[in-house]
Parts: sequence; C-alpha cells; structure tokens
Amino acid sequence: MDPRCLPLASPALNYRRRKRAIHHAEAHADEAPPAGTLLRAGVPQGPAEMLRTPAAVSEFAAHINAVGTFAYDTEFIGEESFYPQICLVQVATSERVAIIDPLELPDLRPIWEAVVSPSVECIVHAGGQDIVTAQRLAGRTAQSIVDTQIAAGLLDMPWPTSLANAIHAVTNHRITKGHTFTEWDKRPLSPNQLAYAADDVRYLPLVWSILKDRLSQRGRLEWTLRECAATIVSNDDFDPDGQVRRACRGLTMRPRTMTILRELVVTRHQLAKHLDKPPRALIPDAVMLDLARSKPTAVAALAEVRGMPRPLAASHGGDILAAVKRGVDAPTSKDESWNGAKEDASERMAIDALWSIVTMRCIAEGMAPAMIISRGDLSKWYMRRRRGDTSTLFAPTDWRAEALGAWLADFLDGKARFEIGWKGDGPAT
Repeated sequence: MDPRCLPLASPALNYRRRKRAIHHAEAHADEAPPAGTLLRAGVPQGPAEMLRTPAAVSEFAAHINAVGTFAYDTEFIGEESFYPQICLVQVATSERVAIIDPLELPDLRPIWEAVVSPSVECIVHAGGQDIVTAQRLAGRTAQSIVDTQIAAGLLDMPWPTSLANAIHAVTNHRITKGHTFTEWDKRPLSPNQLAYAADDVRYLPLVWSILKDRLSQRGRLEWTLRECAATIVSNDDFDPDGQVRRACRGLTMRPRTMTILRELVVTRHQLAKHLDKPPRALIPDAVMLDLARSKPTAVAALAEVRGMPRPLAASHGGDILAAVKRGVDAPTSKDESWNGAKEDASERMAIDALWSIVTMRCIAEGMAPAMIISRGDLSKWYMRRRRGDTSTLFAPTDWRAEALGAWLADFLDGKARFEIGWKGDGPAT
C-alpha cells in the first residue's frame, strides 16, 4: 500500500485543520491593526522586509553575520507530517526585521547556516522545534543558541513564560498576539498575520539584551547559557521513556505493560518517520495503551482494538505484533526502570514538606521551581538517600547543583537553614 494512502488516525487532526481554517478566515476579516511598535533603540521599526529572492536572503544573512546576533522563529504546521511543515521564517537583528516565505523560496540555507553557526548568537523563545528544523536542514547541530524563556525562568518569571509576557515584563510594552493558530500554509497571508509573525522576533534582541544584563548582575548568566546549550538536541534525539510516560498520562501501569509500551513507542516512531506521519496521528496514545495491555498476537486481533487504523494494521501489522512480542519476551530486568520506590505515609509527608521548602526557596531566589526539579525526581533522590545511597541530586556539571543541590544536601544534614519573609508581592530570603 502506498504510504500516502494511509489516513491519519486521530479525528483531532481534522478538528485542528478546521480550527486553523476558521482562524485563517478571521485573520483576513480582521481589520484592526496590531499594537504599535515600541519606539526604543534596539527595536526595528516599520513593517517587516519581505525577502522574496535568493539574493535578498543572502544579503540579510550577511547582515546577520556582520551583527553577530539575531532572533529567529518559524511558523509551522506540525500535526500532519513527521517533520513539521515550515510555512514562514522570521528573522531580526536590533536594526532590521524580515519575513521569508519558504513555500516560495524553499532553499534557505543561508538562514539555516546562521542558526547553527558557532560564531553567531541565535536568540529564540521556546524555540526547540525551530532549532531542530534548522539543524536538520543545515545538517549540523546548533552551537550558540540563547532561549529567552530559559532566561526568564531564572529572573523571577514563571515557567514557562510566554513571549508576550516576557516582552511586557522587561519593556512594559504589550504586543498583540492573535491569529497564531492559523493555516500558515495558505496564501495569501493577511497584513495582520504578517505583522503578528514579525513581532515574534522584532523584540527578542532587546529582550535578550536586558535579560542578559540582569542575569550578569545576579550571577546567573553562565547558568542560563549552560541550560540553553543543554537543551539543544540533535536531529535524531528520541526519548522513548519520556514518550511512554506521556502516553500513560499519569496512570499507574504494570511494569511489564510499560515495557511492552516502550517497544510499541519505538516502532511507532520508526513507522511514522517512514510514512511521514506524526506518531500520535498514526497510532494515538490511547490505542498504544490498549495494545500494551491486550498483547495481541495476530493481525485479526489488532483490528479489534478500538481506534486502531485498519489500513495500518493491514500494511504494518507484523511490525506492531513484533514490537508487542519483544516487550513480552524482554527480560524482567527491563521492568526495573519503571519501578520507583514506593512512599509510605510518613515518607510522603516528609517529601511533601521538603518539596514545599524547595519550591519556596526557588521562588524566593527568583528561580522557577519547575525549571530546577520535579517532585518526582526529588522523591526518588530522597528515597535513595534514606536507603544509604550517597549520590548527589544533580550531576556536578549541572548548574542546578550550584543553584540548589549543594544547599539542599547541607539543609538535610542540618548544616543550613531556610528562613523566608515577604517582600513586595512575593516571598524573599
């Protein structure tokens, strides 16, 4: 069967496309102009330049390289193909802002090269997917990425902080955010759509300049740069264990079921890449859970699983059944990774208290707790410590060891105390 003939499994995708179409129509009907541009040095003024020729793209890339730092963002549709379809590329320096239509100019190598260049600082906001795309198209891993969402999390802002909120927090300017979930692959785009897209990068050079100064004053610039570097993933990075936990949605599963589910997750990823479908559109998580629980051994049994796409069962049922069998036959040691130590009532009370202390200390120090540690990871470390394990909470090279780990170990050993008060609108040490 031609892979292109396989339907998407999830009705939610059709809903998303319909929703995009509605927003696209609204964007073209919306005559209200977006908020005016902040008149401030470091913010490029006027409408974005439309780079419509390879020569124009190359000239702007040369400008980026000369300046040495720029903001980058993309608009994409990610729910219909394995790799997101890039529909718009936005770039800005403190002097100029530009938009490129990759549907019109598919070869944007000068821009991808700027994103991955070790000698050019590339500024993004929650730009993980945007960076992975540039890496894939450039064929190299990015070297100098700065994410202002990470910087904000270390400067008294919640995690995660939206771009609009970060801009308002540091400049007191409120940008208008609308028409973001639209049919970016449809043409023409309205003037307002283009204006909103341009604002996704227009303010980032100024925002990063301000955040960088504040981070330096508080001794957290190095932490930020280390975290930004750590979040850069290669094109082929795939976390099956994380996907398993996401598929479980917090449900308590038998370890063997999770081992089978892991094999299914890996197989789904491989099939999705081969068929150019998003993994969760190819086989929804709920179906994956049912497969892991029911352990089918025949293609006919696959077809009985509610929500299982019949064409996929017919064309690739053997691959799915083989994944189930690998999970069933895996040695029991494979299950150990899913088994965390169980908290009894007194341990749960102690961990809850410790989690409250850690959370309040992070907030009082101006660090978003969710960036530092989760309660689950804190619990695992605390339970290991109670059983005599002397391993540290964080790796010595992790900036979190400096931000929290060393203090927490001393606190539990009675060598450090935690006193908190209230200052202004929040807690303070």
